[in-house]
Amino acid sequence: MRHRDTSSVVAASVRSQTAGPAVISIRNRLALCLSLIVLAWTGVAASKVEAIPLFANGQQVSCEQCHTAPPNLNQYGRYILATNFSKVLDAHAQMQSNLRDPVSLEVTGNGSNTPDPTLPKTFVGLAQLLSGGNLGQQVTYYSSVPIVEDGYPSPAVDQFWGAYNGFSGGDGSLQLGKFPTPMFAPWLSQSLSLAGYSLAAMPVGLNTVGIGDNRWGASYTQLGRNGLVGNVAYLTNTGPLERAYNSNINSTTAGAEGQSFVASLQQMAIDSHFTGGVAFMRGGFPLPSGATDAFTRTMALVSYSTSPKYDLIAMALVGHDNNPNDGASPASGSNGWSVEGIFGPRPWLHLDARYERTNDGLGTMQNNYIGDVAFSIRPNLVLTIENVSSVGARPVISYQVLYAGPWIQHRGTQTVAAATAGAPDLAAGKQIYAENCAACHGATGEGGVGPSLRQIAKRQSLAQTITFIESPPGDVMPKLYPSTLSAAQVKDVAAYISQTFL
Repeated sequence: MRHRDTSSVVAASVRSQTAGPAVISIRNRLALCLSLIVLAWTGVAASKVEAIPLFANGQQVSCEQCHTAPPNLNQYGRYILATNFSKVLDAHAQMQSNLRDPVSLEVTGNGSNTPDPTLPKTFVGLAQLLSGGNLGQQVTYYSSVPIVEDGYPSPAVDQFWGAYNGFSGGDGSLQLGKFPTPMFAPWLSQSLSLAGYSLAAMPVGLNTVGIGDNRWGASYTQLGRNGLVGNVAYLTNTGPLERAYNSNINSTTAGAEGQSFVASLQQMAIDSHFTGGVAFMRGGFPLPSGATDAFTRTMALVSYSTSPKYDLIAMALVGHDNNPNDGASPASGSNGWSVEGIFGPRPWLHLDARYERTNDGLGTMQNNYIGDVAFSIRPNLVLTIENVSSVGARPVISYQVLYAGPWIQHRGTQTVAAATAGAPDLAAGKQIYAENCAACHGATGEGGVGPSLRQIAKRQSLAQTITFIESPPGDVMPKLYPSTLSAAQVKDVAAYISQTFL
């Protein structure tokens, strides 16, 4: 998914002012009609088929397996994204799901006031098609292709990449295409807040390269021991592919970002509360005179998840630009940092609070206080309300309605014999859980190394839980059946979980 940034809402308002009242009316009406159609469709059709997002549909798991409030990823989901979907997911199950339902839909509607009180409130919309999964045991892909953006047909693709994951015994992955800059992409590109991280999109003079941008290139990821993930990448947006798939970009107009080299080292083990790492970017930004601004960006990130309910994230960035204003100013040193806390007191409610500070080294400093409340109306329908307060500026209040999901939910093959033969023994299930499951999922199902199991009965049926325990996707959860547990014991522990962790 794309980096969500309310600056696009403000920019849309400014463009609307220059376009005139008639254009404002047409664009707002188009966006409003689109949102109403989608909300009406989800209220009727989705209630019948209980559509769920792309990978949850293929893996037969709930959204909470990878997300807090979509699109924000939890530690489990970040690991999956960082490894180009090559780890944890069941490749065969995903291929079968993609054959039945290869394309999903994402629609958002955003409203906001603007920092300038003389400008009107804005409303923008996005509708795009999503597809992702496996083209083979070792080949994964993902694409997000906007159809309508801000009331107009979209001029570019958002993401479009494929990866071969068979290097180094399955621990090396080569990614080609258009993808987020691999500088902590699982955090920067999948944010709970509507306002993207300022340090990820901070311009320095004429240089508009953001460390969270989606660009064409090649990226190699290597998994090491103890959860280490190393990456090197080359990125560009001035090549023939970029010009072919984005009519707004070429090497001579504003928007061209030149070429960049990226390297990062992260610790991403799922069984650790701490994740994070360091990253470095070096590139050249094309200037109007034909000169180049040689720049660097160095970044560090640390995340601490005490449980599925709590997530603390801190980021810091230091940059240097040799020629940020095409000879009109000296070289500059930029910096930025942010501290963020995400709290989910209920499965349907998540709170996000963040403070961030940026300094472009040219006299522009910004301090933002950001607060978000996300309501998961349905697993794939989220309402987010946000307030951004900046020192010396008018607070910006925004909201977004996001829907993402396939056309139909596919039920996995159920273990009928295990699900129907005899009544489960809950006492036996409790003992099995304590001996085999509590170490990862918590004594009361609150989660820990593994995801929370509370209210699992609302997310999937008993038969689906049994199937999941018997054939867990990927290689993280141990396969206890049939080596450790019999079919009857799987049924006992599944029933205990479903009936106890409410």
